[in-house]
Amino acid sequence: MNEKDFSALRQKRRQEQEERRKQTRFLLLCSLAVVLIAAVVGMGVSHLLPQEKELAVSGEQVETIPVPQPEPKSEIPAATEENDLLKLAVEAQGTEEKVCYLTFDDGPSRTVTPAILDALKEQDVKATFFVLGRMLEGNGDIAKRAYEEGHLLAGHSYSHQYKELYASGESFMAEVEKTNEMIYSITGEAPFRLFRFPGGSHNAGSYAAQKQEYKQLLKKNGYYFADWNCLNGDAEGDGKRPAPQLLETIKKTAYGKNIVVLMHDATAKKATAEALPSIITYLKEQGYVFKRLDEVRYWGGENKKPEPDLAL
Repeated sequence: MNEKDFSALRQKRRQEQEERRKQTRFLLLCSLAVVLIAAVVGMGVSHLLPQEKELAVSGEQVETIPVPQPEPKSEIPAATEENDLLKLAVEAQGTEEKVCYLTFDDGPSRTVTPAILDALKEQDVKATFFVLGRMLEGNGDIAKRAYEEGHLLAGHSYSHQYKELYASGESFMAEVEKTNEMIYSITGEAPFRLFRFPGGSHNAGSYAAQKQEYKQLLKKNGYYFADWNCLNGDAEGDGKRPAPQLLETIKKTAYGKNIVVLMHDATAKKATAEALPSIITYLKEQGYVFKRLDEVRYWGGENKKPEPDLAL
């Protein structure tokens, strides 16, 4: 090999070595970029609930839409004035009817909610569903069916995890408003701003002090809240009471002119769906008519019942 050929060979090897170094640097930079992106994504979802993390990592996004203010209900005080809807319902004086407001918490679920909707449709009864945001994930079609069949969708938090929900005013309102946005994305209609506290809003038990504070947060943000004064007992004891026992509990607690009934449509509450036809039949026999919780007729304070038009 002459000097010229040898020099050309050395030049070729140097070029090959330089190319390999470039490839190595490129691969290192790609690896570093992947690590940085993973770290950013991890920071972005570390505060989310397990199901939300799954959605965030998979790239699937929960659709939330800024919610417009709903049309005011003229027959009840504004929530910013009085937002205890159970109190308003019990004190309602706009009619001589006995009124029952059926409510279902913790859904929608695929095992129970459709059977409840079937029973309500069969009996021509409207109800209020206090939904969980996390249960709307994957069950939005069931919630939409409830809405399209004339029922009211209202919020019951996103997580139903007391420790997370009641940790602060910020975490509480974030779950309230996120669920409200999800309801709006399903219905396309500004939701009636109504919330039910997981565990009830009573000034007793765990997180009692926080709940009293958060009632005022709801009021400030234009939300009503609603407890209950009648129940079927499907969450008591081991939560597995049979249908006949649920009916008996209704019979023991359904008294008064206006009742708000607590029931559940979570996955395990099949007995509630089984008992519902007999519960509705019993309440009809007692003279109750059925309404949604946005249909409370309240005449009190500044909301005086209008005088009849004698010219008619």
